[in-house]
Amino acid sequence: MKNAVLLFLLSCLFFGCNKDSEARLKIKEAEELIMSEKPDSAFVLLESITNPDVLNDKAFAHFCLIYARLSEQLGEDMPFVPQMERTNAYFEKHGSPDEKMNCLLYLGMSYEEETDFEWAMKSYLQAVEIAKKAKKYLLVGKLYNKIAELHDFDDNYDEAERFLLLSGKSYLQGNDSVKYIYSIRNIGRLYMLKEEYEEASKYFQKAYQQALPMNDSLLLSSLTNRLGNNYKEMKNYSLAEDYLFKSIAYDEAGSAPTYLALADLYTEKGEYAKAREYIEMAILHRTTDRPLTGGILYESYVLEKELGNYSLSLDYYERFNHFADSVAELQAKTDVLKAEKRYEYAEILNENTKLDLGYYRYFICSILVFLIFVILIAKYKYSLTKKNEKLRNKQMEINNVLQEKEYAVQGLSEKISGIRKGILENSEVYKKMIQNAQSIEDAKKNLLTDQEWLALYELLRMAYPFFMDGLQKKFLGLTETEKRFCCLLKLGLNNQQLAVFLNIQPTSVDRKRYRIRIKGNLENTETTLEEVIFGL
Repeated sequence: MKNAVLLFLLSCLFFGCNKDSEARLKIKEAEELIMSEKPDSAFVLLESITNPDVLNDKAFAHFCLIYARLSEQLGEDMPFVPQMERTNAYFEKHGSPDEKMNCLLYLGMSYEEETDFEWAMKSYLQAVEIAKKAKKYLLVGKLYNKIAELHDFDDNYDEAERFLLLSGKSYLQGNDSVKYIYSIRNIGRLYMLKEEYEEASKYFQKAYQQALPMNDSLLLSSLTNRLGNNYKEMKNYSLAEDYLFKSIAYDEAGSAPTYLALADLYTEKGEYAKAREYIEMAILHRTTDRPLTGGILYESYVLEKELGNYSLSLDYYERFNHFADSVAELQAKTDVLKAEKRYEYAEILNENTKLDLGYYRYFICSILVFLIFVILIAKYKYSLTKKNEKLRNKQMEINNVLQEKEYAVQGLSEKISGIRKGILENSEVYKKMIQNAQSIEDAKKNLLTDQEWLALYELLRMAYPFFMDGLQKKFLGLTETEKRFCCLLKLGLNNQQLAVFLNIQPTSVDRKRYRIRIKGNLENTETTLEEVIFGL
């Protein structure tokens, strides 16, 4: 009897640990691939571990730490917050200082991905204290930089600067001069955001002078690019040109953004031939990683508008807006997919919890009732396999349903866009507006009548059912002229066209836009009026 019980317990232990053993082998193999500088292969191997949440705490924590490190290196999504919280709970009790501080770093990054910035900040600060005690200055610098980015995102530039200074100091303590210089450069960037260009120039020059002896072409290219753009904002075009050309000389392969900056500079100076030349140079030097589609379209729009080529300018502007809308739509879809992944993970986690509870119930009942019937272990394993198979089938069903819904939503969006286009294009008032938009002189002679404005309102109600009501709710107390201004913005008109259609001076357009922003409580935000209007 004793031998039978012992055999039963050993069998339970063997089958219960079998899954953990397989996962541990894959984790070990992934570590070997990392040491061989094959992070992509290591990541794929870790991805092949199904349901890692069922691993024991030690194996799971080890898995998550390696997975998070590879995710950061490869630019992939971090493990979910509950996974990193479980990992952190394990390392708080059993981890080394290195494991604790790195786990807190990745926990903060996971919180950051899910936009929980308060908890991200707490995790980073907690990691800083451990790293400072361990004298891991490079990690301290990295953590301070992460904290600075959170303050930067929140427009708290003074705190962002303070933590960037701490970051740079830590990098110096860790003998990493390059990262120290990047910290100084980023402080200059903060002053550019605050439009304090003289102060920004001081930090950029400080970083540049310290970088010169290093002969790091990418670093020098970045710094001279920042200096050039900063001097352009200061209207010091001579110095701006000098530094932008230096940036190109340092890094010809990555020079497309700098060529685009030169095009903008020459447009401001009124040297339109040069501006066109450098837009073409930006197109020639752009890469698949940085296609600069939006920037090129916008600069082309500005250039053609300055040259008086309004038809071509409008075409570029419409293409730019279409591109911006496509990017926004893609980002929205990405956000939805991430939310769905989090939901699916929660569902899987619940199923795994149920499976774990079922496992222990079966185990206890087997010990109490069927101690001598070892064969029931095989039956239990069969039951567990079936449940896992059922879980996988459910997952496949969910994925199929989600894919079908995505296709359906995409189809509906295309139909709605077509209907809106048809409504607008079949309207007499819209046809008149499009005709007038081609010629400023015609537009001035054929201003819209009050009746046509009412027709335009009705047209917008048909094409965008929620726009007019949403406009009144978002911007309280709009005058009739301001209401017309918003409607024209919805149709994508530029400043010159707005001035003509509203019969106001071009210089009054920005003032009117500002007054409307105030009524919509947008004056202290980075959100543009166009973004709000297009979102209604």
